[in-house]
Parts: sequence; structure tokens; C-alpha cells
Amino acid sequence: MNKKMPVISVLVPTKNRGESIRETFNSLASQTYKDFEVVVVDGGSTDNTKETILSYSKYFPVTFYVKKGGLIPQMNVAWKKAKGKYIVRTDDDAVFDKNWLKEIVLVFESDKTIGGVTGPSIIPKENLGARDLLHYQENLKKGNFLWRLLGKVYYDYIMEGEPLRVSHFFKSGAFAIGANYKSCLKYKKAFSVDDLQACNWAAKKDLLKKIGGFDTIYLGIGEYHEPDAAQKIMKLGFKLYFNPRAIVYHKPSKEGFFKERPEAYGRALNFVNFYFRHIKPDTLDKTLRFSIYLTFLNLFWIYKFLTTRQLNQLGSIKGTFDGLAINLGLKRMT
Repeated sequence: MNKKMPVISVLVPTKNRGESIRETFNSLASQTYKDFEVVVVDGGSTDNTKETILSYSKYFPVTFYVKKGGLIPQMNVAWKKAKGKYIVRTDDDAVFDKNWLKEIVLVFESDKTIGGVTGPSIIPKENLGARDLLHYQENLKKGNFLWRLLGKVYYDYIMEGEPLRVSHFFKSGAFAIGANYKSCLKYKKAFSVDDLQACNWAAKKDLLKKIGGFDTIYLGIGEYHEPDAAQKIMKLGFKLYFNPRAIVYHKPSKEGFFKERPEAYGRALNFVNFYFRHIKPDTLDKTLRFSIYLTFLNLFWIYKFLTTRQLNQLGSIKGTFDGLAINLGLKRMT
């Protein structure tokens, strides 16, 4: 690529991924776009993660920082240290098509009003079971009567009959899952969307700075901080685009997050805060869809408590009521 092309900063949060992260970094080393750096922020690894990552500095510039306290503080360190015009936030269990960065830059450079770019974050078939919603797809579609009834409510009402849309939030607050499947590769050109995929999240650095970075209002594992930032970028008057050729393969495992589940209090509170901030229950239709989806989420967390015996899954109930009370002006955020 032309040396005059802009620098991209790839931001990677990690912890104790010394061996598995090699696949991620091998795919970075294979990028056809060469004007990029990698900024890694480590949550406090005790294995050989640092040594593994720094060994790739012979292929591209790598900087390594340590920041404990969660994903959002890590990412706020990363983007502030980044030198690129564009920043790309991804994960340490992602693998990238060789033209991934090139395709991101092409979209940004095609239109100055584009503030964010995303693309497919395809989860291979063998990894689908490591994501909650995708894990229960078969039950929701082909399970017993109760499962299929829940599936009908979820797909037809909560997701408005379009679950395979890409990078989109529905009126209920649910997000479309189409970007996780190869079916999204059918699109021939980039188009406008209203969300950016969490592990395929690119934005202009100056816009991220203008909105104050990633908002620490989101607790725990920080769910919704990426779409929150994307929504804020749109509110500045910039567009978000989905490029079907900017492909990431996301390979989550059943260890870590999936096995040792984070407490559900923050997950519920984060969702309610995000909804009231950006989608808003400002019509009867949206209020009903939001209420049903919120009930659906809480039933899921109760189900996870019953199947895992992890008491922290019941925290969603308090998180829901606290979130509603805060956003209805009945309680102050602490």
C-alpha cells in the first residue's frame, strides 16, 4: 500500500493468552495493509503473554501496557496511546482476513462523513456454543413447545422478524446477529448501519476523543460501552458503515466468560442505561418491546442460575430495578 495512506492503530485487550493469541497476531502479520501499529493493554497476565506479543514487533510496531480494573479502562488507555488516524478495537480471540485493515481504510477514505466502520465478525460453527444467544439457537428453533414459543417471541417480536440483519439495534433494545454468520458475506458493497461489531469496531480517533472515549458508566465486563460510543459518534453527525469485505473470524471459547459467568447485576444495569440513553421507550410500541425483552433477559439469567447455581446471576433483578429507578428519576446513580 502507498506509504501516504493513514496509520491504523489496532487495540487489543488481553490477559493470560500467551499461546492462543499467536493465531490473532499471525493474522495481523499477514495483513496486506502495512501502515498500522498494535497497542496491547494487558489486565495483569501471569503467563508469557507479554513475551509472545512483543516477539511480533519484528513484523509491525507493538506497544504493550498493563492496566487492571476492567475492559473499559484498558481500552481508554489504548486509544489515548494510539498514534493512528483510525483506531480499531478488536479481541484477543479474533483472526483477521488478510485484507481486513485495507477494507476498513478504503471505506473511511471514501467519504469524510463516515465516522465508524465495521464488518463481519463471523463465529465459526465450532465456536457458536460459546455465545449465549447462539448457544441456544437450536432450542429456540427446534426445541420443545416452550422453547419454540420463546423463540417465536424473540425472533418475531423482539427482533422484529429480522434476526439476521447486521449491526442493528431493534426497538426492543435487542441487537441483530447477522454479522456473526457467513450469510452476511452475500452483501456486495458497504452500506450504512447503526452499530459497530465489538471485535470489529473502527472509528476516527479524533471523534473518539471528542466524545470522551469509552464511558465508564458501564459496569462489570462493560457491556454496551462499544455501541454507546458508536451511537455518540452518530449523534455528532457522522455515519457508520458495514463493509462485508472487512472480515473478522471471532473464536470465543467455553472457558473464561462462558464458564465463570460475570455477575448479572451490571449486565442488566448496563442494558437499561444504554436503552434509555440511546433508544428510549418514547412510544407505547417501544415501551412494550423493551419491557418484554427486559423480561426475557431476566428469565434467561434466572435460568442460568438454576443450571449453574451461580448466585450472581440473580443480580440481574436488582440491576433491572436500579436501572429503571435511576432512569425514571427515582434514584441517583452511585
